[in-house]
Amino acid sequence: MIATAAYQKCILILAFAVSACGFIATAQAQTTTAQASSGASEPSGGIFDKPTYQVKVTHGLPYAQGMIYHPTDPKRFYPRNLTLDVYEPDEDTTQNRPVVLLVHSGGFWTGDSLMRSMVRAGNYFAERGWVCFSINYRLHGDRAIAPDGWLKNRPTYAAARDAKAAIRWIRANAASYRIDDDSIVVYGPSAGGYIGVALGASDEADFRDELLSNAAENKLLQATHLDQSSQVSAVVSHWGSGLLLELLEEYDGQNRFDSNDAPLLIIHGTEDTLVPYSHAEDLLKNYQSKIEHFRLEGFGHSAWNAKVNGNSLLDAVYPFMRNAVNR
Repeated sequence: MIATAAYQKCILILAFAVSACGFIATAQAQTTTAQASSGASEPSGGIFDKPTYQVKVTHGLPYAQGMIYHPTDPKRFYPRNLTLDVYEPDEDTTQNRPVVLLVHSGGFWTGDSLMRSMVRAGNYFAERGWVCFSINYRLHGDRAIAPDGWLKNRPTYAAARDAKAAIRWIRANAASYRIDDDSIVVYGPSAGGYIGVALGASDEADFRDELLSNAAENKLLQATHLDQSSQVSAVVSHWGSGLLLELLEEYDGQNRFDSNDAPLLIIHGTEDTLVPYSHAEDLLKNYQSKIEHFRLEGFGHSAWNAKVNGNSLLDAVYPFMRNAVNR
């Protein structure tokens, strides 16, 4: 076992779990209604500041397959569909709609795309004209493997690998959803924030090519739209961390932070005991691209009831997201 600060931080987050909702494995669609606001602003590229559209929700669409391993015999494994839910404005004319990738929390142990924070965000953004993809990714119980030399925190590697596959799937299906695949914002709390920061600053090959020598894993990888990019336009990280980038550096000795990284917005409570505020301070010190920060004074983890200048967190992050995609 390698005793490093990064490893100790990962043990902390892996010790955190929240209650999970079950997810729906078969695709089904339903339409919910968002009230149109009489005070809706003029659209910019089809998006609004106020809830404007009805929202169509489709659950359980497969975007890739991930290998699941037996807990005691690594020679026993099978592929399982990885799924996502889509929240989109229920209209059929607007082109080049911006995208939100929703990445749930749960400490890499639990959670899914149907967690309340993801459902709320999916509806919030879709009502305003965005197309949202809320993903499920492999967790600790799936026993996914990591490359040789990776610290013993396999769920973090597989989770980021799955999220990158989801982005490539989104780009491969851009025409079907009438989206602008140059306008993808990642939105995630806790473990989802860890993944988001990794997506914003890692290189194209990271969390993708490390298992090319494994025939079974490589076969699944080849079906994940490798002709598409997994780069993103911006990241919104609620009480997250740069830990996965630290683990990458532990793995190959390369620092990923540079000026080409996606703009990052950090939201973090100063009294967070699950993911301490020091994680936000480390990112503020190390991140080399544009970075903004909402310091939630006196708040702990999962501070969804916090306000920023009197605004809810969703309302507070929205201008950053619009600016990031030039809308």
